[in-house]
Amino acid sequence: MTAVIEQVEQFIIEYIEDNTTEDNISVNGSSNFVNEQLLDSFATLSMIMTLESEYSIKLSPMELADEQMRVVRTLAEKVASKVET
Repeated sequence: MTAVIEQVEQFIIEYIEDNTTEDNISVNGSSNFVNEQLLDSFATLSMIMTLESEYSIKLSPMELADEQMRVVRTLAEKVASKVET
């Protein structure tokens, strides 16, 4: 895993931990933040906007519609791929 992916993954994990309504959660790279109800729809949208701003990227609606993008590591890999290009 590249350093950029690790950095983005850690950013996402910290964002989820700071913005979840759940108590005593365990978030890692394989966490599905939608299915596990770690973030509501507003918090998810806010996280995406924060990622786009933080990393100066743009995620298309088509990319975000992919259910795999609900997994922390997959989302981190997509963001990192856009940062590295």
